[in-house]
Amino acid sequence: MTNELSAPRPHGAAGNSLWRHLVRAAGRDARPLVRPADRAHSRLMVEGALAVLVALMLAVAATWATWTSEHRRVLDEERQQVRATTVTEVVASASDTRSGVPDAALAEATWSRPGSGAHRGVVEVPLGTAAGSVVPIWVDEHGRLVRKPPTRADMAMASALAGVSVFTVFAGAAAAVTGFRDRRLEGRTLEAWEAEWAAVEPRWSGRRGE
Repeated sequence: MTNELSAPRPHGAAGNSLWRHLVRAAGRDARPLVRPADRAHSRLMVEGALAVLVALMLAVAATWATWTSEHRRVLDEERQQVRATTVTEVVASASDTRSGVPDAALAEATWSRPGSGAHRGVVEVPLGTAAGSVVPIWVDEHGRLVRKPPTRADMAMASALAGVSVFTVFAGAAAAVTGFRDRRLEGRTLEAWEAEWAAVEPRWSGRRGE
């Protein structure tokens, strides 16, 4: 009986380390029971490991790109913190605020910035702020309201989220493709083994002619 007729073995057997797969995929495993199907499986495992490595590299690149982009955006957007004076009491509930902070609300206020004149609008204030209170706000070069610039923690979180998302998508796709190809390989191996066993078993068992 040839090596091809050796009974199929579970691909997850102990000792099938990545190094063993590398050696087998390169055709350096000279053990007599190593089948071509085993070498094909090892090539799949090596390709899957390389795909995960590529996914990790892409995730690092996405993390760095997001961090750089966020940092550049903060530098490019001219923002300045000014003091606004509320002219009305709270005019909106906490659920209507821009940031969604539970203890915040909206109120009308006036403010000014050198070179842009006076402005009036609705700003976010602490819940319960009375008319005539002074609150800090952020404005652009034209004096228009803008969001508070992100902190380094905010940028780090956005960068990490981008990296994790990229890694999850690419690594998940690689695992799915590798698993699908491995199942097909296992199916073909079993079919070939059954066909060869059907041809050899009658001679081996003495049931010739039955």
